[in-house]
Amino acid sequence: MSIELARWVRDNRNARGLTQPQLAEAVGVSDKTIFRAERGDSLSAYTLDQLVRYFGKPLPEEPPSFIGHFSLILYREYL
Repeated sequence: MSIELARWVRDNRNARGLTQPQLAEAVGVSDKTIFRAERGDSLSAYTLDQLVRYFGKPLPEEPPSFIGHFSLILYREYL
């Protein structure tokens, strides 16, 4: 999970004036799940879907990963 998603959950929760336990109850998950979401831990597809439905907003886009590209550049230097 990303920091952008963690921030998305926290900001949307705060915008509605909810505590983590209140959001958990509204979404139908445990308050531990909301805590993990705001910490940036991975979430199930079910939890993500429930959050999107509740907030009515799309998930933030993930930044592109350049790890594979970086590895290729390093490898090419040794050819």
